[in-house]
Amino acid sequence: MKASNSISAEKTYNQRFLASLGILFLICIIAVGFGLVSLIKQDRQQAQYPGSVPIAAHSNYKSLPRSYRWDDTFRTDDGFRAVYEWYSLKFNTGAESRANGSCILLESDDEFFLVERFVSVVICGAPEGQLVFVSRTTTFK
Repeated sequence: MKASNSISAEKTYNQRFLASLGILFLICIIAVGFGLVSLIKQDRQQAQYPGSVPIAAHSNYKSLPRSYRWDDTFRTDDGFRAVYEWYSLKFNTGAESRANGSCILLESDDEFFLVERFVSVVICGAPEGQLVFVSRTTTFK
């Protein structure tokens, strides 16, 4: 009788231990998922000029897991030169690659570790401020 009580107690202990491990594993998975979502959201918001108003956003994930593309449009009342300098410094685009009327195109591509990112920013002077079109494509090698 004693042996059967000992086996039953050990079985209960093992079940509790496995249940605790399962819950801990689930919490870790949720924390990692939350962290990744927060990181992606923060990366997406980095393209927005400070104080600008989002007009449109489009995501293209059809090439996942190899690459994805984000297209965002913003409007700001700040001067053309301030917007140009901010994007030039933010994405290390240097001098504009093309100018057309009141619009300029800034481009850069950057590679870090196994990730390559291509960024193009079109800034257009409009009667009521500047329109900014940002397209970022990220590719995993």
